[in-house]
Amino acid sequence: MALNAILFDFDGTLANTEEAHWRVWNTLLGHYNCALSAEEFAAHYTGLPVYATVERLIEQFQLPVGVEELVQQKVDTTIEVFGKEPPQLMPHVIEVLEWATAAGLRMAIVTGSGRGELDAVCNAYGLYRFFEHSVTRNDVTHTKPDPECYLKALSLMKLNAAEAIAVEDTSFGVLSADAAQLEVIAVPHEQSRGQDFGAAIHEADGLLDAIEWIKGHRLESNHDG
Repeated sequence: MALNAILFDFDGTLANTEEAHWRVWNTLLGHYNCALSAEEFAAHYTGLPVYATVERLIEQFQLPVGVEELVQQKVDTTIEVFGKEPPQLMPHVIEVLEWATAAGLRMAIVTGSGRGELDAVCNAYGLYRFFEHSVTRNDVTHTKPDPECYLKALSLMKLNAAEAIAVEDTSFGVLSADAAQLEVIAVPHEQSRGQDFGAAIHEADGLLDAIEWIKGHRLESNHDG
């Protein structure tokens, strides 16, 4: 079936937010005289949904704070930090989004971040002009690795899974897209490299490589069809 859409993850795929999230977590943990090393964060927390992260942190450090309170602290601090100094975009993001637009491919963002965190970065760079829809953790009951966010995006776009492809940077994201019956390209970065991407159809070396794979394997099929 012809490819009509690309569904992009956000954190670590379009925006280089992983280090920024690590710094925010350490700002919060500093209030309890705790800290996460960059290596520990990469190994155990990269791509983990915020509620699961909070539950793990509370258990690991025996933090005297409730889950909902710490989640809200994380959300508020992230929005404040990203609003003052938006994280950089990943390499070639604008080039890739402009290419997809010119190729007539529809696009959506499917992220485990909340609406406020996503808005802070997308508004800073004017990214929403490229996307028909964005699905955040605030728009679903179950976030990644559950497929609900991808299924919601497909529903909003009135597409079936065979008409779209997902681009993800973590194993949780790949599992989410795969569970929604989507082909998914993994684009690992420094923090997620080494995770299990067995469910991905291709493991790309950056966004440009991901696009070259799409050109060669999905858009050729469009032309042949």
